[in-house]
Amino acid sequence: MRLRTELAALFTFFAVLPLAAALFPVTRTLARALSSEHEARLNGAARALEGELTRLAHEAATRVGVLSQSPEVEAFARDLEAGALLPADAAGRGVELMGASGLDVLSLVAASGEVVTSGHLPGRAGDEDPELGPLLLLPPEEAVPRVVTRAGPSGPEPLLAFVSWVPVPGDPRLKLVGGLGLDLDRARRLALLTSGEVEIRGTGGAVLARAEAPSGAGTARLAVWGARLGVGLAGARRVLPLGPAGAPVGEVELRLASEGLARAAATVVLAFVAALLAGGVAALAAGSAIAARVTRPLEAMREAAARVASGDLSARVGAPASGEVGELVRAFDAMTEDLAVGRARLAQAERVAAWREVARRLAHEIKNPLTPIAMSVETLRDAQASSRPDFPEIFDEGTRAIGEEVRRLKRIVDEFSRFARLPAPEPSPVPPEDLVSTLLALFPPLDGLTVERDVAQGLPKVLADRDQVVQVLLNLVQNALDAMPRGGVLRVSARAQGGLVALAVSDTGVGIAPEDLARIFEPYFTRKKGGTGLGLSIARRIAEEHGGRLEARSMPGEGATFTLWLPAAPTP
Repeated sequence: MRLRTELAALFTFFAVLPLAAALFPVTRTLARALSSEHEARLNGAARALEGELTRLAHEAATRVGVLSQSPEVEAFARDLEAGALLPADAAGRGVELMGASGLDVLSLVAASGEVVTSGHLPGRAGDEDPELGPLLLLPPEEAVPRVVTRAGPSGPEPLLAFVSWVPVPGDPRLKLVGGLGLDLDRARRLALLTSGEVEIRGTGGAVLARAEAPSGAGTARLAVWGARLGVGLAGARRVLPLGPAGAPVGEVELRLASEGLARAAATVVLAFVAALLAGGVAALAAGSAIAARVTRPLEAMREAAARVASGDLSARVGAPASGEVGELVRAFDAMTEDLAVGRARLAQAERVAAWREVARRLAHEIKNPLTPIAMSVETLRDAQASSRPDFPEIFDEGTRAIGEEVRRLKRIVDEFSRFARLPAPEPSPVPPEDLVSTLLALFPPLDGLTVERDVAQGLPKVLADRDQVVQVLLNLVQNALDAMPRGGVLRVSARAQGGLVALAVSDTGVGIAPEDLARIFEPYFTRKKGGTGLGLSIARRIAEEHGGRLEARSMPGEGATFTLWLPAAPTP
């Protein structure tokens, strides 16, 4: 049997055997991962949808209450009571009031049940409203779901809305009915919130609005993975009825495509990588058994393979050979050349992906302050346009809010700049006790705060950039003080262990939740109001560039301890 045939038979046997053995457990793991991820995501999306519907109902009731006490409604009630409004003029005021309040449904109903003016269906003025009339028998200020008819671009159309009513303060006989509707725009927002498809249905199951969150290329790739592995893209649905129990007036259906394929695909990849590694080990064992029969070109190829395994992709065999061995040598040289090209491309792709993620995170952090800035500017424009007498107060409050958000943007950009351009450390021997003294001297005594210093005797010097290490410790102390707003015990200690020196900062604050403890060193992860999430990321990066590490321990309610480990300076 030729050498190539022998190697092919042996490699095929040892490679296929572990793959076949791993097929069953990989399939079971994939199924469990899909089921768990699918159910968890559906439950989370349903809770988010319920919360958003509850918030929308509360917002509808709040807007109706605010509008009922507005000068416009009071003037309308006063003019109506005095007979200063013609029916035609009164009928047109509903559209103006609805537009100014941001409501989707608006009617002013007289004590007789007759609609005085309607914003969502102007043609109903002068008649009784069979859709909103029964609502007046319920307690005021409570928003309930109702299917109402509104004027659409092509004629009357049904709308599922959260509707509330309140008596008009200037004329209690006059009732203000209004609400917010689940139209196509809100269906799209709900779809984006839940990352699924949302369908809003009215009485009898009639579809009133439907929207679906856009799916990215990653979802499409996962679907292809699932199809190749024989796993379908399973769907899930959850129906939320709206209205009285047993007699809902409408419902919202949430449908999700399984994103558990992401975890399943990762599981499949890991399982098959493990199987391939096992096949590679087996193939290596077979090659070792044949090594005694090979010639010098294969020995040279083994040495080149060792260099490649250590990361030197410039290794080439270069030994003269013919026949099957010559073909193998040439194939090996071509493979290492392809690996070198592939590694360069992979490194470039990883850098692009890393900066893309940083850019996405930075854009997210910058977008948050832009909303209050835009709202403040809009408020100032509206106040100036309406010549409100309290414009100076509104101007002062708005500009102050804009200033605060601009300072917040500057802080975010400054933190990002420090994270991106952190200089290389310039280490020198530094006594640990000097670092602790410098640190504590920067914080004046505070009411209710007890500072404890615990520095062991005879500590070796640490090899560190003094300014960068002080920056890390300052960040840790400031975090500890933020965790103890009402005071507590701040403890700074230093000790030596195994050629390293540990500088620890402990507090007696609220502690860190277990689920947050694993993520506190991630860039842009923060639970602190106004924080950027870069402080601890920069601190860990400084520690690692010093050849050390930064660790965190915490129990909720028992405080937290951050330990900076630094290498000891060599003894002269």
